[in-house]
Amino acid sequence: MSNTFSLLSRTFGLALLLSAAPIFSYGQTTDSTPTALNLIVVANRYYELKQYDRAISVATNAVTLLPKDHRPWTIIGNCYLATWKMKSASDAYAKAAEINPRHKGIWYLKAYADRRRNAREESIAAAKKAIELDPNFAEVYIVLGEALGMSSKDTKGALEAFRTAFKLKPEMVEAAEEYGRALSVSGDKKAAEEVYRKALQLDPKQMAGRFLLGRLLVEQGRLAEAREIWNGRKHDETDTFPLFISLLERAEKRKAAVDKLAASPNDSEALLAMGFAEMEGDSWVIDGRHKRAIEYFKKAIAKRPDLARAQYGIAKAYVEIADHDKEANAALDRELKKLRAMDAKLADEIAAYRKVYSGGIKGTFKAVDEDQ
Repeated sequence: MSNTFSLLSRTFGLALLLSAAPIFSYGQTTDSTPTALNLIVVANRYYELKQYDRAISVATNAVTLLPKDHRPWTIIGNCYLATWKMKSASDAYAKAAEINPRHKGIWYLKAYADRRRNAREESIAAAKKAIELDPNFAEVYIVLGEALGMSSKDTKGALEAFRTAFKLKPEMVEAAEEYGRALSVSGDKKAAEEVYRKALQLDPKQMAGRFLLGRLLVEQGRLAEAREIWNGRKHDETDTFPLFISLLERAEKRKAAVDKLAASPNDSEALLAMGFAEMEGDSWVIDGRHKRAIEYFKKAIAKRPDLARAQYGIAKAYVEIADHDKEANAALDRELKKLRAMDAKLADEIAAYRKVYSGGIKGTFKAVDEDQ
């Protein structure tokens, strides 16, 4: 998904173009109008200072004085958006849209907030309203694509929306990355690579799509090319896990282990390296890799009974298995006892690891359709 605020800021310029620009006439001027306009300016300033509660309070007063002006509601919506209260943001944008239904930006913002609270149908409807007003509104096609593709309900529709966004603005990072990602998921890896490479060419910083391209190359086993992509970066990746560099290093380590084992299939060190390479992976992924690794460690011990590092690998694998399968603790106790007889220091390491290891993604989640 596109970054929460970068796309918004590039779409609308400074902090609150929607709420600050005099987009429509107010009709009859009253004595209260100057005061109300001042309130909008003040609320806008509080928003810029990230004093969101104050901004909402002042904008709410402006709503009373200027009931036919969409801007106070837009300020309120933007404040809720900034604090991730997406339901309240959506409601505020809906109020703004009632007042000024011909403003494409308001519908875009509502679609964005609804998407972030996983209100699929509402997001699609708001995005389509914006597109009716401006069929060339590239940014809203990204939100539409995200909403259509939720829970894989309409992957073809999502792909087409991202394709349209990319066609309208190929220089826009989010359009290229979302389109490329959708192509990759659909199985068209070649087309996805072409989109990522075009994005790289168009980006003056040569970073658009770089890490997504790198991941694709790793997936295809093109590790030398993936390493070049990593080496050409201007900054590191920080917002997607597992990180591209983690995937790359893991794949490089595995390839080295596979090549070493192929050259010396009966070598205990090669079996040991293959075991550790096999066990590499994200802690929250349960895919049987630990059991496969244990088989390599056992083969290494069969070749060399005093190889304590192989027994260490077995014990470590059981620590990670036991995190999600408590019945494995009996096997862990048994293997740890064997390790202690071979190397007490390594056994102490495993005992300490056992106390602190915690795999998986844990925590308490609230319904995303509610304000936090």
